[in-house]
Amino acid sequence: MNICIVGAGATGLVAANELVKKGHKVTIFEAEESHGGLAKTMTIGNEKLEVYYHHIFTGDTEIIKLIDELGLSSELMWLESKNSLYINQKLYPFTSPVDLLLFKELSFVERIKMGMLVFKAKFIKHWKNLENITSKDWIIKNAGNNVYEKVWGPLLNSKFDCDSDKISGTWIWNKFKLRGSTRGKNINKELLGYMKGSFGILYDKLVEKIKEGGGKIYYSSAVDRIQPQEDKTLNVYSNGKSCNFDRVIVTTAPGILNKMDVPLTKEYREKLSKTKYKANICMILELDGKLSDYYWVAIARKDFPFVLLIEHTNLVKDAGYGSHIVYLSRYLDQKNKMYSMSDEEIQREFIKYLKIMFPNFDKSSIKRVHINRADYAQPVVVQQYSKILPEMKTPVENLFLASMAQIYPEDRGQNYAVRLGIQVADMVG
Repeated sequence: MNICIVGAGATGLVAANELVKKGHKVTIFEAEESHGGLAKTMTIGNEKLEVYYHHIFTGDTEIIKLIDELGLSSELMWLESKNSLYINQKLYPFTSPVDLLLFKELSFVERIKMGMLVFKAKFIKHWKNLENITSKDWIIKNAGNNVYEKVWGPLLNSKFDCDSDKISGTWIWNKFKLRGSTRGKNINKELLGYMKGSFGILYDKLVEKIKEGGGKIYYSSAVDRIQPQEDKTLNVYSNGKSCNFDRVIVTTAPGILNKMDVPLTKEYREKLSKTKYKANICMILELDGKLSDYYWVAIARKDFPFVLLIEHTNLVKDAGYGSHIVYLSRYLDQKNKMYSMSDEEIQREFIKYLKIMFPNFDKSSIKRVHINRADYAQPVVVQQYSKILPEMKTPVENLFLASMAQIYPEDRGQNYAVRLGIQVADMVG
């Protein structure tokens, strides 16, 4: 078959690779100038670095299997992570159960309840029951109001902004379960996976395999129209030209498909429109020294302009960046006024609050600043999310949708993007 894939992110590239292996002719249209989607890279010093921070977990079997299949296992490193929680102008270690027991912001009983909540999540199998309750109510029910107000409330607010009170219990359950799976036999240590030279080498290798199998990739080629023909094939329009295909897989956000000229039913379009995303602003700082000893710092304060501080080179210590790498990340609505701020305004605001976190921080230590934005970064997983999700098989015959929003009940992540790519390839061919 002659198959078109819209989008060269992880899901699109994995699907293309699977279909090429089966002998199909594959063409990918990518709106941006490069592949990888949210895992795309830039060059810093002598090394590639993800534009948006990435790592994998020890339980991410699908992507680990793919890395092995592509002959890249020797490039995958398992590194010990140190995490922290910033609350009341202080950094608290937050990697192990011992750290939780020593967390003085909560009473001893509250610490025990919080630990039991995370532990309990590992054994919950029937996640659909959690669709009936919000993350907020589930946390309060199991750990108390103070645990929510001091820790999880600010974190949910900074992740989902005005929608934080609507987030399904399924979402927070999955986060607890996922982090618990990274510890293995030593519950006091967390291991995270990263690839020498960035995850970009994985997606570069997929592109290489796709091209070896006869596949084609067209960059800067946004698709704006998909029209079915009488013979059940589909015409795909990009840059004023059209091509005919037997099957089409769209791997963009549902909202992007909704903007295309496609004869979808009213009911399906309603599902597309109900699938909301948060945008993301991610600022990368190249510094001449580190800020802390932590890799991952969650900010439990509603007034901060960023939710996460990731000191990448505290995890990946011997790369050739020539600088200490720090990510500052903020999730927000596209309509939020901050999202329309200039790069200079965002830089000033982020650094202002970085100075609050680290009073001894000197702006002269900044070598370079990079600011990136993603319109579709985080699906908003509300209650009864499974009932509003658009089906992968659309009402248009031979047209399929495989997006980050459909990685459910799991949350977004490279591992599940790989799994989704395999799944849609099996459905199509």
